Amino acid sequence: MAWKLGIGTLLLSIIGCHSPEPSNEFVARVGDSYLLQSDLDSNLEIVPNHVDSIQARDDVIDQWISRELLYQEALRQDLGDQQDIQRRLLENSRTILIDAMISEYNRHAENELTQDAIAQYYESYKVHFRFLGPFVRIRYLRHSIQDTLLTALEMLRQSSVNDSTFMVMLERFSSSPADDLQMNQNYLLENNLFLHLPELSSTLRSTAPGSLPQILLADSVYHLLHVIDRSPPDSIPELSWIEGFIREQLEIRLRTQHYNRNIQRLRVEAEFRDEIEIR
Repeated sequence: MAWKLGIGTLLLSIIGCHSPEPSNEFVARVGDSYLLQSDLDSNLEIVPNHVDSIQARDDVIDQWISRELLYQEALRQDLGDQQDIQRRLLENSRTILIDAMISEYNRHAENELTQDAIAQYYESYKVHFRFLGPFVRIRYLRHSIQDTLLTALEMLRQSSVNDSTFMVMLERFSSSPADDLQMNQNYLLENNLFLHLPELSSTLRSTAPGSLPQILLADSVYHLLHVIDRSPPDSIPELSWIEGFIREQLEIRLRTQHYNRNIQRLRVEAEFRDEIEIR
């Protein structure tokens, strides 16, 4: 039931089309509106692992048909001609266009960010980054079947596993290898890990580097956790550890600067054309 309640949100991104490409088979049709296989596939990618994929597919298609029937019936009844509906449509279109313009500004701002700028920012503020907290290097896998992780655990305990070998294990034993890959590639800020899983967060903080890997059950999923290393307190993290954090900070700064610059330009141009009046 919880998954079905979330289908409506998922469907917001599935609009359908009116003329499917011959090479792209549709999975459902209502009148001249089609739900394409590619749209269905891209949206089902976010379905949780514990959900029956066949049932999820049927639910999405069923809900899409229901929404499309409602949309076409609203058109038949000329609801779009009602004054209140037109006002709301206009407000929505204004909001969408404004958001699109801001997104365009943000895209241009992010394109201005260079590796040199990131490196320069790191050198200027790296002493302050030691206050972010300890960084840890871990190996992490998750799976809904405990025996799968027990096999991986046995492999880790029996022999020394290098990074390349563990990447192979990640593909074989993790139920979400693409998501878990980020957890295994670099030193990570310990305070940011497993925020939604207090059992894992507590275990991580209390586990010394080099301890034997362990399997824990949390949120109905089994997790394999192995703490490899932890940076000393107040040590300066390496650039590669916090490059994502620095990039995010600089992108926020650039987006703000780019936005303010463009708003000022638009205002000056509008005032020059005598299009702004304040009483």
